[in-house]
Amino acid sequence: SLVICVCGILTNIVSIVVLNMKELRSSSNFILTLMAICDNITMASYIPQVLLFYVNNGSDSLSQYLSYNKVIYSLVASQLTLASHNASVWLGVSLTIFRFLQSRSRHHIPKRTKNLQTAAVVCTALVISVASSVPNTFANRIEKFILPDNQTIYIVTVNVPAVATNNAHTLVDTNVLLYAIVGKLLPCFLMILFIGALVHSLHKRSQRFSFTTRKRSVMMGRTNRLLYAIVILFLITELPQ
Repeated sequence: SLVICVCGILTNIVSIVVLNMKELRSSSNFILTLMAICDNITMASYIPQVLLFYVNNGSDSLSQYLSYNKVIYSLVASQLTLASHNASVWLGVSLTIFRFLQSRSRHHIPKRTKNLQTAAVVCTALVISVASSVPNTFANRIEKFILPDNQTIYIVTVNVPAVATNNAHTLVDTNVLLYAIVGKLLPCFLMILFIGALVHSLHKRSQRFSFTTRKRSVMMGRTNRLLYAIVILFLITELPQ
């Protein structure tokens, strides 16, 4: 996992540099850049956890292995990983929606209008991703335990409010259900829906392309093929979960 994260961060950095080249700057590539940044945040926050808990800790005592500082970092990093992953997922959804809106346009879209559309879908994606991560923040807490040998350890446990005595798992169930719907099922459904609509729209447009729009269609086709690859990989990894 450590090797995968390092390689992923490096390749994402290359992607960010390439996508921000002057001749490649576009609204779609801007969203792809944000996706790469979110993925880098996800992987970068995971690397210290691997180093803290799985590398060079054979000689650590249990109190050192589960010290307060390590556990609090693990909890914060987990929340950051969840939020950045959700942001990447919803940016992917916003990209499919944005490409669909572009394909539906019969005329050249002014740059200002395109920028406003991009800002709208990106802001919506970020708000949804952050909002869906908030319940998980309140679903966990750090508890202190003293072992028989007087070692003090800290463990992340489920945070059950006192008012939830009749249904102790209400918050946990809500959190799991919300993540399953907002973080998995709904993005998959929207991606399949808008990719299908995009393919249908492009098929109808290809029947009435003129020579003057051929170059533009080739450029759109390249971006769309990249989008198809992203969506397929996303569905392969997310649907089984």
